Amino acid sequence: MADLNLKHINKTYPNGFVAVKDFNLDIQDGEFVIFVGPSGCGKSTTLRMIAGLEDITGGDLVIDGKRVNDEEPKDRDIAMVFQSYALYPHMTVRENMEFPLKIAKLPKNEIDARVDEAAKTLGLESLLDRKPKALSGGQRQRVAMGRAIVRHPKVLLMDEPLSNLDAKLRGQMRVEISRLHEKLGSTIVYVTHDQTEAMTLGDRIVVMSDGEVQQIDTPQNLYDSPVNKFVAGFIGAPQMNFIEATLKEKGEDVFVTIANHDVKLSADKAARLKKKGYKDGQEVTVGIRPEDLGDAPEMLAKFADSTVEGHVDVYEMLGSTSNLYVNVNGQQITATVEPDTPVRVGDTIKLAFDNNKIHIFDKDSQENVLVDIDPATGELAH
Repeated sequence: MADLNLKHINKTYPNGFVAVKDFNLDIQDGEFVIFVGPSGCGKSTTLRMIAGLEDITGGDLVIDGKRVNDEEPKDRDIAMVFQSYALYPHMTVRENMEFPLKIAKLPKNEIDARVDEAAKTLGLESLLDRKPKALSGGQRQRVAMGRAIVRHPKVLLMDEPLSNLDAKLRGQMRVEISRLHEKLGSTIVYVTHDQTEAMTLGDRIVVMSDGEVQQIDTPQNLYDSPVNKFVAGFIGAPQMNFIEATLKEKGEDVFVTIANHDVKLSADKAARLKKKGYKDGQEVTVGIRPEDLGDAPEMLAKFADSTVEGHVDVYEMLGSTSNLYVNVNGQQITATVEPDTPVRVGDTIKLAFDNNKIHIFDKDSQENVLVDIDPATGELAH
């Protein structure tokens, strides 16, 4: 196990393309950290720099207090699980798992003990004599993980390990990876484009876009307090609604005017907007998650000053919830409501905003106006 420190890491290719810009992150011993973002955001490139598979253009990579920028991959004491499994087809499961230990010239009795222990941990005992072609995708991925953990590496890297599996297997493997981390206490750095994987697995999540870190925080803080519009839209499904609006002051109260409807903000949010200099008539972008909108009578009563009215264009029944796609004077708003809602396509509906859950984004910077960042740490100020 090990601490991992990335200090001002940069990656620029010979053609001048900057893939990673000023990446800073301190990972604690035993922490499970997720890099998440859209394709091309630099997350896999950063992982490969940690592994030694990509050269670092600038900055320092430190493992357990030692700078390893120039160390060969084999000397970094890191193991990596790839998207493609990368198993040797002519070898059995046992032989695949033994291979890195034989290369390291460990004694046979220790090799046997490590392989047996990993096989037991991953439920592979009955598969040790099979070859990869006789295994399912989930079993192959467990073998790939077993081959990595038998080395007892300081850091375990995983690059999109579940992307080749179907939805049901991905769900099962998420649980298995979580159990594995709990049992081993390993330091894990995991790359994915799937925000569900990120939210369910990570102690902390690094959200990236265009080679830059957008926010580093716990899953709950990312969900509740995204620092900008990109993070807000990337985390959560269905995606957060972004609605063009104008601020309106009525005495001490502050409203956002959305498609000719005035939605009242909570007193706390109104005070914070005023403190930051936002004024009557100023244009902003309102963010509200679909699950923070509702058509239930009790919600409409509780937030009577924070409602809009529109027409239902699409209705989706999902079992435990229903999604309504509502046209409010030309603005599209998605609401996730109770499954027993009587509303259907073509109906007129009144939706209440939970005004404690409204986000306000600056039109120019796209930063979340209602979130404060500690300039010393770059983390949320509480």
